Amino acid sequence: MIIDSKHFPRIITGAVLIFILVVALALSGPYLFALLLLFTLVGLWEFYSMFWPNHANLGGRILGVVLGGLILAATWHHPDNLVPAIGAATLALACTFLFSWAKDDTHRFTEVAVLGAGILYVPLLLMPAMWLSLPEQCLLLCIPAVSDTVAYFVGSRFGKHKIWPKVSPKKSVEGSIAGLVAAMLVSLGFGLSLGNGQLGSFLLLGLALGIMAQLGDFFESALKRSRSVKDSGKILPGHGGILDRVDSLLFVIPSYAIATSFWTFF
Repeated sequence: MIIDSKHFPRIITGAVLIFILVVALALSGPYLFALLLLFTLVGLWEFYSMFWPNHANLGGRILGVVLGGLILAATWHHPDNLVPAIGAATLALACTFLFSWAKDDTHRFTEVAVLGAGILYVPLLLMPAMWLSLPEQCLLLCIPAVSDTVAYFVGSRFGKHKIWPKVSPKKSVEGSIAGLVAAMLVSLGFGLSLGNGQLGSFLLLGLALGIMAQLGDFFESALKRSRSVKDSGKILPGHGGILDRVDSLLFVIPSYAIATSFWTFF
């Protein structure tokens, strides 16, 4: 089978991303933190650029990116710093609005709200990955990747019923169901090989994370459509931006962290 040349950038970029992820997970520690910090900084910049394209509100975007990076750095070794870090960021944003509005009363609070939303969406949702074990990190990477791949191929071949046309016109009910089954099988495989919990709990975990992975994808699609942009960025040839690649993870990682508050899996 001859691969269309237009797919080469996507394939090469995907291979490079996988290599970087594997190396970061294997080395862990500061290397994993550096990768998450990079994703946070670039992801935040892409998020803000969807609301303020070109050079609009450049100072606000820089402030949001800096605050997001500082929150992640403050909680790397000390998760207890999360609440103070969020509090400090909130005060900084509140003061930004106060002084900006006092200087120019056309300044809208929605601008500061967008900055806060970006901090909640990117660094806070990625953050729990820093504190998970290697098997857990691998599980959370595999479920969205396998689920999305299976959903794509099954949907392309057998998809006849659109699941949410307004949000994502190409996705089908058939592909979505296949993706959920794949997520459950991946989770079950991890449970059989590395897990300490009951196998039934791993099946439920796979179903829950599969659903959240799809919701993360839908959320990013809705966000881009609401801002009339095709991709969140152009940093990854053939893939778009960082947010286009981690949208499912942004919902899967915190969902797993919540689940571990009630059940033990590894």
